[in-house]
Amino acid sequence: MKHILFLFSFSMLLFAKFNITSIKSDFIQTITNDQNQTIIYHGKFYARDDNDALWVYNKPIKKLLYFLQGKVVIIEPNLEQVIFSKLEKIPKILNILKKAKHKDGKLIAICCGNTYYIKIEDNKIKTVKYLDKIGNKVTIKFYNEDINLILSNDIFKYKIPEGYDILEN
Repeated sequence: MKHILFLFSFSMLLFAKFNITSIKSDFIQTITNDQNQTIIYHGKFYARDDNDALWVYNKPIKKLLYFLQGKVVIIEPNLEQVIFSKLEKIPKILNILKKAKHKDGKLIAICCGNTYYIKIEDNKIKTVKYLDKIGNKVTIKFYNEDINLILSNDIFKYKIPEGYDILEN
């Protein structure tokens, strides 16, 4: 859930600090634990200023995280499950992110005891780095960004595969 909070917060940050109405980007997320073991995820990120967002993880596992008007839907094909959670259960930190400061080409946001370092180049988000609550070093690199394009509503429509377990959080 800690990563979900960040992902939602990050998508809100894009629209709070920049004149962006939508974004589509590839990403690489690297998580390194305190024993220096690393896992690297690859995927695609979509978001609109109406607060809809989708994180598509492609490897090493498939996972879809939909942030839609008031809820989060996580589809995990490897586990054959779908998790529904209300956004009210996730702290609303948009106000904190709006107070983030620019420093040395980075945007620094402090939220829920974490500090997020966001590197900006050519008015685009390039990397986000932070330590999660259990001490993992997390870096998300964004590339192939397209901004201010029209994203179809179909991108943000989830479909629950037949036979998947449905969990409510």
